[in-house]
Amino acid sequence: MADAQGVLRESNRLSPANDGSADAPGKQQRPTAPGSLSEKENTIAHGQENDFLAATSEKGDLNQYWYSRNTIETLCDAIREGLQGCNGSRVAFLSTPSLFFSLSLEEREHCTLFDCDSSWASCPGFQFYDYNDPTSVPGRLHGSFDLIVIDPPFITNTVWECYAITAKLLAREGTGHILATTVWENALLMKDLFGCEPAVFRPSIPRLVYQYSVFANFESAILAQRNAELPDEA
Repeated sequence: MADAQGVLRESNRLSPANDGSADAPGKQQRPTAPGSLSEKENTIAHGQENDFLAATSEKGDLNQYWYSRNTIETLCDAIREGLQGCNGSRVAFLSTPSLFFSLSLEEREHCTLFDCDSSWASCPGFQFYDYNDPTSVPGRLHGSFDLIVIDPPFITNTVWECYAITAKLLAREGTGHILATTVWENALLMKDLFGCEPAVFRPSIPRLVYQYSVFANFESAILAQRNAELPDEA
């Protein structure tokens, strides 16, 4: 079985969205300038319409790959399920804008999107985040989230360790639910960093050239179902 570093090298070679301009996994590509949202993206971001995929293009220089519509709906339902299980309401979305913007406006009032794409800077709930500086999140947000969703732009141990530092700062004491997506080869890393186990459900990410898995440290009936979108699971 290939290790995560090998998968990353293969993805850099094959990915249609990676033209070689993205920085290496230890160095964050500079974010886009604020105010660059299209009219429709602004509509989505400010809660007037809920169709993120139709409005928002992936940015190859930021290693953005969106989940499919069904996967977004399933993961959002799993997030709601996880919140019910811990009697919580606050979610931190680390590098997962497709999930954050697919929630209702009412749900997003209790959530924060941590992302390096500052084109979202004018959106309610946005907080700029650079994983190279994992402790730079505002102190007012420390220990305030019941569930943390993570999907880094890179899959290496070093990058995941940075996200883990941030997650530990943000997690509410005694809750600390984590939902993460990455390659199967990172299963031991997810266990070590977060106590997460692989779920049966695997996400569809149409423009990504290799298959991701879902990892969680809480029980989920929703994530115990196979994804019929995937050819080998239909």
